[in-house]
Amino acid sequence: MIKRYSIILVLFLILSCKSKEEKMFFDFDSVEYYSLNKSKEEEMDKNHAKGIDNTIVDKIFYNEYPEKVNNTFFYETINSDGFSKFELSQKDIQYLRNDIFLEKSSLKKLENVYACSPQYRDILVFKKNKEISGVAKICLSCRQFYLISSKKEIQTENFGTEEEYKSLEKLFNKYKKG
Repeated sequence: MIKRYSIILVLFLILSCKSKEEKMFFDFDSVEYYSLNKSKEEEMDKNHAKGIDNTIVDKIFYNEYPEKVNNTFFYETINSDGFSKFELSQKDIQYLRNDIFLEKSSLKKLENVYACSPQYRDILVFKKNKEISGVAKICLSCRQFYLISSKKEIQTENFGTEEEYKSLEKLFNKYKKG
């Protein structure tokens, strides 16, 4: 009887001890940060006011796009003149891996509900062995996000606490000013 319970206990412990790797939204060893340039944003605002849009940049800025991780048009566009690109340091990559982009069981989500449409000015491209493994588009103004991962069924419902947005804003500002 004790042996049976011991086996069940050991199995339970093994199954409940998932590695951090399994709980991460993305598998990554490098991260590229893209920030929409002010001049490009102003140009887009003018065109949007005139009713001129539906370009790839508009899709990136306003919509849940790309739908797949390896979208060459998306990647070529964010590597164009309208975006500034920064390579994150290993220290910042570790911070994102250990503190931000993890599945969390239960956290206090944002209490404030922002009634704006997201404008994704900040984009993180996650890579594993130089291959894109995920994209995170962040709107700091209205506290919304769009994540797409090569992993199946990531649980993002507990992502987006006020602390996470503040941390990301601080990180982004460090690179923009740096």
